Formats: sequence, structure tokens, C-alpha cells
Amino acid sequence: MAHSAFLLAAGFGTRLRPLTLHRPKPLVPVCGVPMLDYALALVRRHRIRPVVVNAHHLAAQIVDWARAQDPPVQVSIEQPEIQGTGGGLRDAAPLLGDRIVVVNGDILCDVDLAGLLDGLQGGVDAVMALRRLERGEPYGVVAADAEGVVVDLIGKATAPPRGPVDRGTHFTGVHALHRRALDPLPAQGPACIVRQSYITLVPDRRIGARLHEGTWFDVGTPAAYLRANQLAVAGELALPLDPFERAGYGVLGGREYGDSSKVFMGYGARVIPPVWIGQGAVLESGCQVGPGSVIGRGAVIGRDAVVSASVVWEDCPVAAGAAIRNAIVYDGGVLTPGQPIPPDEVGVHGGH
Repeated sequence: MAHSAFLLAAGFGTRLRPLTLHRPKPLVPVCGVPMLDYALALVRRHRIRPVVVNAHHLAAQIVDWARAQDPPVQVSIEQPEIQGTGGGLRDAAPLLGDRIVVVNGDILCDVDLAGLLDGLQGGVDAVMALRRLERGEPYGVVAADAEGVVVDLIGKATAPPRGPVDRGTHFTGVHALHRRALDPLPAQGPACIVRQSYITLVPDRRIGARLHEGTWFDVGTPAAYLRANQLAVAGELALPLDPFERAGYGVLGGREYGDSSKVFMGYGARVIPPVWIGQGAVLESGCQVGPGSVIGRGAVIGRDAVVSASVVWEDCPVAAGAAIRNAIVYDGGVLTPGQPIPPDEVGVHGGH
């Protein structure tokens, strides 16, 4: 195996709680499609195989997702404790090739993976996809010089630069590495690929960089999650797969997708685009869906309810007469980002 891909899906999704209490973060849907599907589509678009996904938090759901893919995705389950990005790669190494692309399963992007792999030449052990920092973003600076070599890794490791240095970029969480980049990691236990491997390689100019200027969206918080859905349903995110191709019925830019017969619409129910509606959803009489809403498969929008600029997960109900705006209806209730969450919905991390 020359090339392979590793999808990161083991994390607890703490920042996205309460949406991740009963569902792994990478399986949370954006425009009706699990985020892991976008990551897998990106990898397969570049014809990279085999594909391995790691799992820990609610691992059985990741296993079910992996088995449902065609062809199935291999799973590396991390037990009894989560192993981190480095430990996860190390433990999955027997399933992976000599050159590995790593994609975070909870980030939406269209990074050029082939470009990262092409950079693994001339003694370069890893290539990090970097993105320009925007004002106020909390990410650590990863700076590269004119030769595309990382010369400052979050202030923890440096190398002598050659030519001008761009200090306005950060790591996207997408990278390619040669198997030998795993050598600095401890033989067992949790480990971070950046802080326990890449930091040791930077001084010898063995970490490359490529600037990514396309789609990149960190679906880290409920507010960011809602915004990602609003952008996706409006067609404003270039994604590795078109979520509207999976709609039961959808309308975007004057074009209809799917088939309205796959959605039950009661008398007087209105659909105001852009909208994405999953197969089997029920829109009862007099309700209004849209603009800017995503309605999951089997969801029920009650009589005279209004759902605008919002997300309703699959099989979730919206009460008759309810007004849902800029909110998320999920399997635990209704969440309006920015409003306090009741303590009993936050959950407590129980370890394993």
C-alpha cells in the first residue's frame, strides 16, 4: 500500500455539547449529511485507499457508519482510553500505507490532498495544509518560509527560514505524512502527532506546508454548526459532495432537487427556498419551512409551525404552532446557540 487515509472520529465533541451527548461529532449532520461522509467523499475523490477511521466516543455508531459504506471503511477502535492524533495513527499503522493522509472528521473542507502527498519528497516527513488566520480566530500560528517549509510551529519549534516567512497562517487539521513521522511517538499511550512528533522534525526542515485557500469550516460549537448548515443549504460552501443530491426534496437557486412526492406536504404547507428536506419528512397543514432551513429525514413539522434559518434533525418533531428561528431541533430538544444550556443537558464526561 503506497497511499492511505485516516479519518479522525474518536473525539468527545465537548465544545459541541449537548448535540454530541448521544451522537459522535463526526456523525452530526450538515445539510442532512453526516460530516464523516464529506471527509470520506474528499478522500475518495482523490482515489486514496484504503480508508481507516478511528473511534472511541460512542464507537458503535462509528462502526455502523463504516460498515454501511461501499466499500466498507476499516475501523481502529481506541480502548480503554482515547489515544489522541498521534496515538491513534500509531495504533492504526498496521492498516495504513507508507504515505498517509489525515483528515479531521469534524471539519468541512476541500483541501487538495494530492498536493499534500506530492510534497512528501526530498526528506520531508509531513506536509501540513495551512489556512490564513482571520481576525479574532484562536488558532496557533504555523509559519512557513518561501520554500514551503514550516519554520515556526505554534511557537514550540523553529527552523532557520529561507526567504520571506508568512506568519499569518494556521494548521487546518488536514495533513499528509510518511510512516516514519510516527517514529518519535511513544510506543504506547495517548500522544499528539503535532506536539510529540512534528515539533521534533521542524528544526531539521522536515515539515512542509501548503496554503489552502478553498473551503474550510470548523464545526466546533453549536453556533458554528448552525452557521455551517445555513451556508450549506444556501450553496455557499464548496463541499466534496453535493448534499442536495441526497435530498428527498430541496430547492436552491430556482432549481428543484429530489422529488416532492418523497415528502408529505399538508394543505397550505409552504416551502421557501433555499431548503433541504429529507425523505419521509412530514410538513403538516399551514406550516412554513424556510428560508435557509434543513429538515431531516422523517422529521415532523407541526400544523402552522414556522421553521426558518434552522436545522431539524431526522425523526425529530416540531410542535404545532411553534416558531423555530436560528435554532437546532435535535434528539434532546431545541437549542438556540448563544442561550444558556440547562446543566442537565451539558452532561459530564465519564472517562470511558
